[in-house]
Amino acid sequence: MVFTYPRSFHVRRHGPRGYRNYRAYKPWLRDEFVFRCVYWLWRERWCSEGDHMFSVDHLAPGTTDPERISDYDNLVYACCQCNALKQDVKTVVNPCEEAVGHHLEIQSDGSVRALTAHGAEQIALCHLNRPRLLEARRMMIELFSMLEMSASGEARDLLQFLQGFPDNLPRLSTLRPPDGNTRPESIVDSYYARHQRGELPPTY
Repeated sequence: MVFTYPRSFHVRRHGPRGYRNYRAYKPWLRDEFVFRCVYWLWRERWCSEGDHMFSVDHLAPGTTDPERISDYDNLVYACCQCNALKQDVKTVVNPCEEAVGHHLEIQSDGSVRALTAHGAEQIALCHLNRPRLLEARRMMIELFSMLEMSASGEARDLLQFLQGFPDNLPRLSTLRPPDGNTRPESIVDSYYARHQRGELPPTY
């Protein structure tokens, strides 16, 4: 499947601290959540404007938890549409506390199926089955299926491109969070650093 929700909860790799404007965490979150929306798994590479179509979202909104507005551990990476639709509502399924794949499953027709009551709430919160998302997922699933069945080199190249990392990987080693980084060891394992060492896989 092109779209598979994680079957284990996400363990934070990075720990930048001190940015007053929470949007400054975006480069860290791009690397943290592997360049895709945590809610419907759409990737930067599939957007004409890349990471400009993505934003920083709060698990617990500032309206209820104002002290956590710039808390890195309260932030995730999401597409602008999911972020806007979710509005100031607390995320039902926190991907850093529980496996999203235990609550949601994407079907071959592009629809998202709830596996639990919390999953159903999450679908409703982010409108995960709205017509445009359903059609986009269905078309991408069909495209991947056709490319995988093709024996041509062009199909393999396109398949690899669609599953590849974005070209503008964030260079986290050059960033200086005001209050430092509680997980500095993660920098050497960032995707930009792995690319520089020639260790970045062609797809993910």
